[in-house]
Amino acid sequence: MNITLAKRIDFFAGIPICALLSLCNMICRPLSSRRVCNDKPKKVLFLGFSEIGSAILASQAIEKARKRFPGADIFFWSFGETAQIVRLIGLVPDDNIITMRSSSIPALFTDCLKNIRRIRNEQIDTVVDMELFSRFSSILSYVTGAVRIAGFYRYKSEGLYRGNLHTHKVTYNPYLHMSENFIALVDSLDVAKNERPLLKSHVQTERTRLPKITRTTEEIGRMWQRLKKANSPIKDKMRTVIVNYGFDDKLIVRRWPVEYYTELIRRLLAQEDVLVLLIGSGKRPACSIPISHERCLDLIGKTTMAELLTLCSMSQVLISHDSGLVHIASLTDIPIVALFGPETPLLYGPLTQTKKVFYKKFACSPCLSAYNHRSTVCRDNMCLKAITVDEIYDEICTHI
Repeated sequence: MNITLAKRIDFFAGIPICALLSLCNMICRPLSSRRVCNDKPKKVLFLGFSEIGSAILASQAIEKARKRFPGADIFFWSFGETAQIVRLIGLVPDDNIITMRSSSIPALFTDCLKNIRRIRNEQIDTVVDMELFSRFSSILSYVTGAVRIAGFYRYKSEGLYRGNLHTHKVTYNPYLHMSENFIALVDSLDVAKNERPLLKSHVQTERTRLPKITRTTEEIGRMWQRLKKANSPIKDKMRTVIVNYGFDDKLIVRRWPVEYYTELIRRLLAQEDVLVLLIGSGKRPACSIPISHERCLDLIGKTTMAELLTLCSMSQVLISHDSGLVHIASLTDIPIVALFGPETPLLYGPLTQTKKVFYKKFACSPCLSAYNHRSTVCRDNMCLKAITVDEIYDEICTHI
């Protein structure tokens, strides 16, 4: 679905629906099962419709919920692409992953109804709404019928209205990493609902603790065979660099210029025995990669999530601007060179020790935030253009 259309629907339809449901909630609250609930959660649903990276950053919060509420069933509700990485991480049983399509509004509406029916039949009692001021997620959280709903609440902030539908209203903290904000949602479930604002305690977390996905020797061997079949000059154990052009990035302003990537690749290929793998998703413009070289292999749109993890496990370094791919790679031990500008690594930096983040800290950066629903007037991302090919090339050379 077009991201601009989705935001308009969320605004023009979401606000009145949230207001109507909030009024109904206020009237019916004295008779509602949500009014008093002292039991521990038995079935916890994590709701995350954002990009793949958010699901990975939520892994610590999911693990904390499992430890804090032993015996509780954990569920995850997301779009299909995000569900793939949730399955690979393995924190949620496959049968407990609920998915819906985002390809069209009719498909989305149909899947929402089907999913809500299933959630109500499952008698899920707790929802952790991980979206940042989305009215869509606030509405869906409420209609699940859960007796506890933890979500981010605006309190005195203006312009972020998403109704009064959450039972545990947590302050979104733009000075905490998103993984810690997600953990605050889980921690709030043990706090009295009438405490305002939440959460009045320190978030206990290990910032670099992520599940690691290990690929087998056989899987890596099969990948090398596939690469050699696609391009015969490729040899086993070449010095391999993964490059993400990001043609399918929904927020184009986050992308390092294509000409910068192209110049970087040309310099890398000037070294003997260096293999460059171009990866990513979606369709790219025709002739958009002006590089033809026997040691440069175009895998854009040709790999599964599991195959991306295998490529990361067998390569020396990955270079990418801020995207879901950075967080996917952080599930392996590959060194990551990450480029930030319109968003800040303070919130969305990869949770791995094997990273080098480039961020120029312009006065206008970050211009994408929860407070503007990740919309920006910027059409010239100078904050990323200020990151030079020279400094990225020098950093990569320390790993190959």
